[in-house]
Formats: sequence, structure tokens, C-alpha cells
Amino acid sequence: MKHSIQLVGSYIDQAVIPVVEWICGILMVAMILITVYTVFMRFIFDNPPFWGDTVTLFCNIWLVLLGYGISARRREYIAMQGLYAILPGGCGAVMNTFWDLVTGCFGVLLAWYGMVAARTVPGEFWELGGLPMEVPMMIMPIAGTTLAILTLHNVWSDLSRLMEGPDKERASGK
Repeated sequence: MKHSIQLVGSYIDQAVIPVVEWICGILMVAMILITVYTVFMRFIFDNPPFWGDTVTLFCNIWLVLLGYGISARRREYIAMQGLYAILPGGCGAVMNTFWDLVTGCFGVLLAWYGMVAARTVPGEFWELGGLPMEVPMMIMPIAGTTLAILTLHNVWSDLSRLMEGPDKERASGK
């Protein structure tokens, strides 16, 4: 059981996270390039592209929502880490697991209701050549699924370590 959990965690860390990081990097570069191009065209030629701000906004939203999944997997919650520093002993580990569970449940809700919202939203973006509004809104179910998988794996790992008991933890040096 523990070996399969480690395999899933290894796959997530070595295959899924690097792909999401690359996507986030591409979105960041796209945001910068589009913003620079829009500003250049606006102030130099007084003819900004009508699509620049919209595409930059979509890139930003996708970047933040995908990046949230990565930070949740790594447990890089800035505010929570500051709180753990002042809590006694094992309270931080319990709070970490609880926070991951809550975040995973939020991911499930975001995936479910995000899919409903993306599939039922009417209209299109005329400035993007008639792009259906469903396309940019698909980030909600994508980010929700990613967030749920990454954080619920953290919870599963924590619970499996807890089931092993303190003797095995001490023997393994954790």
C-alpha cells in the first residue's frame, strides 16, 4: 500500500508538476510579451490591439489557478507556515493535513461547478474572433481537478504515515 502511494507521489512530482510548471512559465512569458506589445502599440503608435488586455487577463487567471495547485502540493502556504511556527509540536502537521483536506474539497467543488459553469455560459468574445466563453472558463474544472488530486494525495500520504505508527516513523528517521 505504501509503495503504491510513493509511486503515485513520484509520478505526480516527476511528471505532472513539471508539465504544469512549463504551462505556467509559458503563460507568464505570454503575459509579459502581450503586455509589452500592447503598451508599445498604445504609446508609440496610438493603436493598441483590442485583444491584448483580454488575453493577458486570461493568461493571468490560468497562471494563478494552475500555480495554486503546485503550491498546495508543496504545502507552500505562506500564512499557514507563519502560524505553524508559533504552534506547539504536532499541531502543525495536523493543521497541514486539515488544510490540505479543505483545499482538496475546494478543488472538487471548483471542478464540479466550474464544469457546469463553463458548459452553460453563453456568448463569445468578439475581440478574440468569436472564441466561445466556454474555452477560457475551462480553467475552473482543470484547476479544480489538479488541485484536488495534488492536495488529496498529500492527505493520503499523511494518513498512511499516521497508520504506520510512531515506531516506524522514528525508525525511518521522519
